[in-house]
Amino acid sequence: MKKLILAILIITAAASCSKDIPVNRVIAHRGFWQTEGSAQNTLASLRLAVENGFYGSECDVQLTADSCFIVFHDTNIHGVDVEDMTFEQVLADTTLANGERISTVDEFFSAFAGLNGKTKLIIELKQQPSEEMMSLSIARTAEAVRKYGIEDRVELISFSYRACKELAAAFPDVPVLFLDRAHNVPFSQMKADGIDGFSYKYNCVLENLALIDQAHALGLITEVWAPDDPEEVLTMVDAGLDFVITNRPDVMADILEGIQ
Repeated sequence: MKKLILAILIITAAASCSKDIPVNRVIAHRGFWQTEGSAQNTLASLRLAVENGFYGSECDVQLTADSCFIVFHDTNIHGVDVEDMTFEQVLADTTLANGERISTVDEFFSAFAGLNGKTKLIIELKQQPSEEMMSLSIARTAEAVRKYGIEDRVELISFSYRACKELAAAFPDVPVLFLDRAHNVPFSQMKADGIDGFSYKYNCVLENLALIDQAHALGLITEVWAPDDPEEVLTMVDAGLDFVITNRPDVMADILEGIQ
């Protein structure tokens, strides 16, 4: 009976959506890292997300002081800002929880290009401390996506509206979503700028479910990060939410399993 109720909730949500959203709408936040042998933003977490067939595997990209492009979330390492460290310093001082070192974007994207599966790479461009570094981050992201021929296998997200707008222009066929609800950009403006939807922190949407219908009315995609409570996810899915980025993609996938 419980599975039947869940099925009805999600079927109703899917019917209300303005886009052709796939059944599998679960994105692994920083990869599938809450499992043995894995860690956030590692090659292992990426591989495991693909092997488990999640819709997407999210990662974070940013620049070091010597303009090396790396896959890493935090703004500092051992109390030192990433923007003030060279890549060699990063490598010398950092081992991730599963023993891997921090990957360069080239290493990470190359590994993804070699993996078979339908999982998409959800790339978050981190905010950079200067407009010059933001320009370089945007350019390097576009360059890497094209270099590895993964345009049809990626989606792009950022708290930088500028990055979203420029990447949407550079990749008109790649979904680009804006992360910053606090910036309060009207959905009509996103639509006009070629941005495909929002990816807001989940509580912003949970507290105002009308955002989902408002976005769908303009044909925009709706996505949240990073709820781990199944009941909260079901509430948003029932309201028509398209995608969920979560630290527990295995749990959420089990809940949504078998929905047609």
